[in-house]
Amino acid sequence: MKTVGKRVSLRDTAYDEIRKLIVTCELRPGQPLTVTDLAEALNIGRTPVIQAIDRLAVDGLVDVMPRKGIVVSPVSLDDFMEVIEMRMVNETAAVRWAAERASRAEIAMMEANLAGIWQAAKDRNIDEFISLDRDFHRLITQSASNRILGDVLSSLHDKALRFWFISLKAPDHNIRVCEQHAAVIEGIKSGNLDVAEKAMREHIASFQMNATSQIMRA
Repeated sequence: MKTVGKRVSLRDTAYDEIRKLIVTCELRPGQPLTVTDLAEALNIGRTPVIQAIDRLAVDGLVDVMPRKGIVVSPVSLDDFMEVIEMRMVNETAAVRWAAERASRAEIAMMEANLAGIWQAAKDRNIDEFISLDRDFHRLITQSASNRILGDVLSSLHDKALRFWFISLKAPDHNIRVCEQHAAVIEGIKSGNLDVAEKAMREHIASFQMNATSQIMRA
């Protein structure tokens, strides 16, 4: 029997496409939007776009203001700092647990991910780079063996995604990220909790410093 794939709704398609345009900053912070323009650009009807806008407003990616219309939510340094604070607390806990609990197979997957992200950095393939970066952090959480923490970190990474694209505007930052990932893996592989935590703290602090610098220049 032929397997029928799950059908993706037009609402979900509109949501995914608009969200991608926002987090990659193709739609700039503060940029005004109209349902008509988005529907025409995506070649989708107005109703799915309106439904997508409602979801994006809940996500905090757009602001819908009475009598003023729709705008891409501004980038807030206060929001960014709150995300960084939460990542410092939760991701350092995750990496310590990973250093205690990671299996050889999980460490091998991290090393394969590192090889891939190095290649993406050399190719300057930003989409692939960010996808692999998210996979890397998921692998750490998976190795930490705490599902609730995984849910928390997944939400934090979603909130940080637009800042991540902004951060990668610095041409050498992706190379530093690869080096930082390698240091994190070394700490996990050696089972040294303090080394793993130190590497993760430096990784998050580097992201904070670089993204803040890029935001201030904008």
